[in-house]
Amino acid sequence: MGIALLSLRQAEKVEPQLKAAIKSVPQAQSALAQAALARTQAAMAATGKPKTLAEAGLSARERLALREGPAEAVAAALNARQYVQQIAAKDQEMTRAQMVWALGRIEPNEIDTMLRSLAKMRGRYATLVLEYAQTERPIGTVALDELRGLRERIEEFERGLETIKTAILEGTAEVAGVKVAQM
Repeated sequence: MGIALLSLRQAEKVEPQLKAAIKSVPQAQSALAQAALARTQAAMAATGKPKTLAEAGLSARERLALREGPAEAVAAALNARQYVQQIAAKDQEMTRAQMVWALGRIEPNEIDTMLRSLAKMRGRYATLVLEYAQTERPIGTVALDELRGLRERIEEFERGLETIKTAILEGTAEVAGVKVAQM
C-alpha cells in the first residue's frame, strides 16, 4: 500500500471512502492478533520457555497486530486534523481554568489603575517623541533605549488589557458589580 499526500480538499473527498475501508480493518486485525497470540502460546507450551514473536513463527503482520494492541485502540486512533482540534480544545480549556484561578474576581479599581498607568505611559511617550524631535542634535542611544522600552511597555499593557477584556466577555474573569456576559 502506498502513502500519498493529499491536499485538504482531496482528503475531504477521499475521507468517507477511507472510513468505509478502515471499518473492516480492525475486525481483520483483531482476528490476526488472536491467531498470532494463539500461535505464540502454543509455541511456548510446547517448549516450556518463552519465545520471541519472531521465534514463534509469526508473520510481520501478526507481530504488528500484536504490537498495536486491541482493535478498539486502533479504531480509536485520531487523524491529524482531529488530533489538532483536540489539542486546541485542551489549550482553551487549560487556559480558561488558569485564567479563572489567576484572575479570580477583578475589582473595577484595578482596571482603573491599569488604564491610568497606560494613559500616563502613552502621554510620556508622546512627550518624549516631541521633545526629541525638537532638538537639532542626533538622539543618543540612552534616549532611544528609553523610547523603545516605553513603547514596549505600552504594547504589553495594551495586550494585557485586550486579554482581560476578552476574559471578561467570555465569562472567564468576573468583575465585581458586572453581570457575566451571556454568549
